[in-house]
Amino acid sequence: MNATVISTVKSHSIGHYRQTERRVFASIPGVDAIRNATTEEERSALMARYPDAAFALMTASSLFCRDRELNAIHLKAYRAILEGEPVANVRYRYDWELEQYLERHLWDD
Repeated sequence: MNATVISTVKSHSIGHYRQTERRVFASIPGVDAIRNATTEEERSALMARYPDAAFALMTASSLFCRDRELNAIHLKAYRAILEGEPVANVRYRYDWELEQYLERHLWDD
């Protein structure tokens, strides 16, 4: 786990977040359907049908990336969803922050 995640979640355990995730994500239409999809085609179709659910699941699966700044963007979105902010609002802010990040790092490497 990287330092950004540790410093941001030290007031709660990962278990606490995962427990909250199960409760909150269950209330987002399409999350259970996407999780229970049996084929990649079915999963893709469901993700297109339920973009908020797809976004919420993406944030949960992207928490531990190697880039510190990008990780902070994912974690911020994940926590906002868990705190009950409307997913569409979180997605809008996430897209803006990601675009800013990409512009800052366009010429890296």
